[in-house]
Amino acid sequence: MNHSNDDFLAGIGVVQLATESCPDVARKAVDIAGQMALQLGAEVFVDHHFETGSTFVSRGKQRLTEDLAAWFESDPHRFVLAADSKLAQQLPDTRVVLLKTSEHASEAVLFAESGLADLLGDPERAPIIPSGSYGAGTVAYALLAALTSVVAMQRRFGSSDQATVDATGSLAWVNWKAAAAGALGKDIHRQGDAAEWPVIACRDGYAALVYQERDWPNVVAMVGDERLQDDQFATFAGRAAARSKYMDIIREWANGLTKAEINAAFLNFDIPAAAVLEAEDLIKDPLLLHRDAFATVPVAMADQGLTPRLAHRVVSRATEPVIASRQNPALPLAGVRVLDLGIITAGAGVSALLADLGAEVVKVESHTYPDPFRSWAGQAVSPLFKCNNRNKFAIALDLKDAGDRTKMLELVKSADVVVENFRRGVLERLGLGYDTLRATNPAIMLASISGQGLSGPGCGSSSFGSTLEASSGFSAHVSYDEGAPYITGRNVNYPDQTVVLYAAAVITAALSGDTRGMQLDISQRDVAVFLAGEEIEHTSVGLHIPPQDNGIAVQTSDQIWVAFLPPEGFGQILSDTSLEDWCKHLTATELIQKLREVGTGAAIVRSGSAMYANFIAQDTGVFAQSPDGAMVKGFPFQFARHPMSIRLNSPEVGEHTKRFCT
Repeated sequence: MNHSNDDFLAGIGVVQLATESCPDVARKAVDIAGQMALQLGAEVFVDHHFETGSTFVSRGKQRLTEDLAAWFESDPHRFVLAADSKLAQQLPDTRVVLLKTSEHASEAVLFAESGLADLLGDPERAPIIPSGSYGAGTVAYALLAALTSVVAMQRRFGSSDQATVDATGSLAWVNWKAAAAGALGKDIHRQGDAAEWPVIACRDGYAALVYQERDWPNVVAMVGDERLQDDQFATFAGRAAARSKYMDIIREWANGLTKAEINAAFLNFDIPAAAVLEAEDLIKDPLLLHRDAFATVPVAMADQGLTPRLAHRVVSRATEPVIASRQNPALPLAGVRVLDLGIITAGAGVSALLADLGAEVVKVESHTYPDPFRSWAGQAVSPLFKCNNRNKFAIALDLKDAGDRTKMLELVKSADVVVENFRRGVLERLGLGYDTLRATNPAIMLASISGQGLSGPGCGSSSFGSTLEASSGFSAHVSYDEGAPYITGRNVNYPDQTVVLYAAAVITAALSGDTRGMQLDISQRDVAVFLAGEEIEHTSVGLHIPPQDNGIAVQTSDQIWVAFLPPEGFGQILSDTSLEDWCKHLTATELIQKLREVGTGAAIVRSGSAMYANFIAQDTGVFAQSPDGAMVKGFPFQFARHPMSIRLNSPEVGEHTKRFCT
């Protein structure tokens, strides 16, 4: 694999700052973001609140030994990542990214207040707070997108801004589907074993059974049990009525297979399902090894171990010089034209964030094959489509038609970026592969966003966000004590959302550089794998250290779930009473107050509607309205001087064809 993916921030200096009162989760988020900036070529410095050394987040960083003001002012290409927004008064008002958290913030608080915890686990049991660093990691991706944006302002226009990331808000932004449902009075909640896509046991672990209606015949063929051919299972309605019967048959089949065998079966029958992988599986995974997804580094007490690389690869690079901008606008991507071939969430979400950052985004569809999200769940115009497609223009071209393909290539001549997330090979079969685009415009950037990358064993197999939750290791961190994992189903699709932040960050960084012309291979799965870096490093050298425990959720006397991490010595407070019994005699307000008195952050587990109402009331910009009044996804961060805004409604199919194609 090509590793010329580490220079987009070359020549940039970044310093990480924190305070004594900064919560651990905020420091961790800034540390992860700084590590990503380092791998993108930046020189990264830290103050005394951060470690330097050979661990996943600290490797390669330097201690800042000179005066901060002198360091910052001596070079216009130096930037600040601050883990505490209280530092704002001590810092310049440009080239700075601030992280805003409460003093009681923690992984448990982030997942509770963002509503994500309400979607994880069994409805008859407590919500689950994932182990590991997925809350901090999600915030880190938002920080990276904010950082590359202020870098782009400085590089492209010689001016910059201050950006703020709200920690809880960035997770709520990821949970926009729950907000959209809640805004309509249709809250979605965790579904557990009753979920459309269940997790089933196999011989050495678990597998997420993800499939669409069209895949049912392949499921029957894969299992090879005549009982599944019964007429009662022939239709969706019939299977819904007899769910326990057919699931018992599938579970019986899965129990006899290993994770490797069940993955091979899913691949052979083109079913978008996957075994639930853990760190020990990931470091041996054939596709990740093909992608050279891990670097060899000194780890802990070992000379050599493995650490994850960033989630993108530069497949080809034309290194065309950039023509200097003729304007000095407010937003970092002003003057950039993006042709959006993205659909559903990943591709369309990336181009939406690029539009928010000032790019002119032209969505390309056809009347015969519009973005499937337009009519999601049988609605004429889905609220989910509006969330990912506001701030865009739209044209109608049938890319299978030679004449329309010629029009598309004419647009490529004036474009800077093409974003696509088709299944592998579709763009080439349409005659619009990277070689063709580059022949038309040597400076074009093709951002190919896929589930598992552009090459390698099984890369082209069908997958959804929940498939990737299982295959990336995320689901292995979402379980009760007995270990059965959970996926989010259609409700979140975690890798679909985090890749939007990461891909937008990498594209923005690349657009701010001195050269253009490349194909970016961005893997959704790898975005999630990266956040298991500490566990992967430990596992690779035989250290079986459990991932960070982030707490529990308990129900209070007023029937409210509250999430928190019990502090050390908490058993002395409980005396002979169990934690659950103690909490049942307190209201949510009383419990949160008592926990804060002993220095532990706690928060109510919000539903989608409560989460949405809270962020709307605070006017954070995480959720917003389009000009026509529709509830839409807002912004994962915001600028101080020139804030992003929702300028355009989501367009109709082909609404602007005449504007761009005549």
